[in-house]
Amino acid sequence: AYSGTQRYTSTWTGDNVATWEHLWIANVQAQRMAMSGFSFAGSDIGGFAEQPQGELFTRWIQLGVFHPFCRVHSSGDHGDQEPWAFDEDVTDIVRKFVELRYQLLPYLYTAFWNYTDHGTPILKSLVLFDQEDVHTHYRTDEFVFGENILVCPILEPNAKGRRMYIPRGNWFNYWTNKVVKGEKEMWIDADIDSMPIFIKEGAIIPKYPIQQYVEEKAIDEVTLEVYFKKGKETSKLFDDAHDGYDYTKGRYSLRTFKLTGKTNELIIQQHKEGKYITTYKTFELKFHGLPFKIESIHLDNEEIPLSDVKMNGDNTMIIDKNFAQLHIIGK
Repeated sequence: AYSGTQRYTSTWTGDNVATWEHLWIANVQAQRMAMSGFSFAGSDIGGFAEQPQGELFTRWIQLGVFHPFCRVHSSGDHGDQEPWAFDEDVTDIVRKFVELRYQLLPYLYTAFWNYTDHGTPILKSLVLFDQEDVHTHYRTDEFVFGENILVCPILEPNAKGRRMYIPRGNWFNYWTNKVVKGEKEMWIDADIDSMPIFIKEGAIIPKYPIQQYVEEKAIDEVTLEVYFKKGKETSKLFDDAHDGYDYTKGRYSLRTFKLTGKTNELIIQQHKEGKYITTYKTFELKFHGLPFKIESIHLDNEEIPLSDVKMNGDNTMIIDKNFAQLHIIGK
């Protein structure tokens, strides 16, 4: 890749080999490319040369879905390498992570906007994420995907988990919702069907429904995964027509969500910019880690019955996308 090409295209990390060492290299290369200004990069998942075993292929997929440029690729000279070419267990795990990739498309699209508009790397090595913490300076495995998702791939065979460094602050285990306090190294369970993924407290993560290909479905609702924080945090959601240059003329949608959490309250304020009208009409909010039971809801300063927002027992509600303020009071 030449200097300046990051403005126009993507790249890959070169022809690699189906080995655990090259899986480790792919992780480091993508982080260093991002820090060098070239975020739209990824590796040949599974290895370009030679044939990966099912375990290696699975672990490579788990890493690859968090790289901006994500594709399975091989020379074709060493046997089949499609997800269904392995046993059923591998296929099921690969499906699980590919579906997560499709769900996170609005989050990734927002990260690309942040990269294009502000030069912010989509992948952040821990030293870039928190330079003031000296314990991040020599960590190479962990990275932050976008602004709020901490990822740490499994890079050796037969692993049931691994030790990893959790940056400062509180983080939700994506799989269990358990909150861990950072600024320390700790063991994280991660059998072959999992990998360590954490969400920063206070984050609002946008998700699409599962799709088999981009724009398979008309998106009429976006899910917002809301991770409670006692304090304040800001998250963003960017959208446009996904093609063309109308966004340069103001036809984009940028939503800024300001979260404020208190002992018995949660407030989410939304500020909207841009002239683009999104296809989705509603938000489905899913709350994680609420320290109280919801007693009343005020939407744009008007109290509304819980039934009107389709409140479910699992702390999920549906509201109009154009709300200005959501105020939840608990007991």
